[in-house]
Amino acid sequence: MLRQKIVEAVQTMNYQDTQAWSDLDLLSTSTQVDTVETFEKEIRFKEDEFQGPLTWYVVLRYGMNTNDPLETSESFPGTFRGRIVDSEPVIDDMTVDTSSFHGEIADYDAPDF
Repeated sequence: MLRQKIVEAVQTMNYQDTQAWSDLDLLSTSTQVDTVETFEKEIRFKEDEFQGPLTWYVVLRYGMNTNDPLETSESFPGTFRGRIVDSEPVIDDMTVDTSSFHGEIADYDAPDF
């Protein structure tokens, strides 16, 4: 039940209030969050704090003021973290990794040498 409440809190979060939004908004002239997928079984707890992975599904639009606009869909991995306050989940942070958009290797994907 608590995990489901956390999923709902993540999905109803105002994404524009997160650091993730700043990173996503840089990707196009008009970025729209289509949906955020969370993974209920992968939510981890430490005392009254929790965290978990998520996937951002976004629509990126370019050249909206031209005769030939371009629209594409992308997905990016991310994370969320929060805490339980009075038996209710509070989302403190949501992140996104847009390195694949720029052709970079994410830190956690880089091989150890």
